[in-house]
Amino acid sequence: MKKGISLGLALIMVVLLFPFLISCSSGISQDKYDKVNADLTAAQVQIQKLQGDITTKDATLKSANDKLAKAKNEINVLNTIFIPALTGELNNKTQSEMMTVFLGWRDKVNTFGDPALTAKFQAIIDSSGGEAATMAFFQYILEDIAKTLQ
Repeated sequence: MKKGISLGLALIMVVLLFPFLISCSSGISQDKYDKVNADLTAAQVQIQKLQGDITTKDATLKSANDKLAKAKNEINVLNTIFIPALTGELNNKTQSEMMTVFLGWRDKVNTFGDPALTAKFQAIIDSSGGEAATMAFFQYILEDIAKTLQ
């Protein structure tokens, strides 16, 4: 009798589990597999394209940041030179003190590595602060800032 019950339970379990076992063994249809595989390939292509877009955008951002940093440095030089001249801070300095101030400014100008800017500033020193040389320097640096920010 025990054997009959065990056999009956085993038979019931087989009958109940048979549909589950069949569905697991049949797997996914080829059409569904092909569609999912094609979707995966398309997604991988899109990921590569987006990664390329990110690389391009990163390079554009770096270039813009470099230009902005250059323009900020040029504006800083302008402020360092222009504000003391406008406020009259330079009016009561001796020639020796002025030369020290100008040499400090020249060092700032030289950090740009722009030979034309350096030459224009040197012309200011050579002309002892001549108006034409000073205007040429300011015109050059203002035009360069505008060009840099375009």
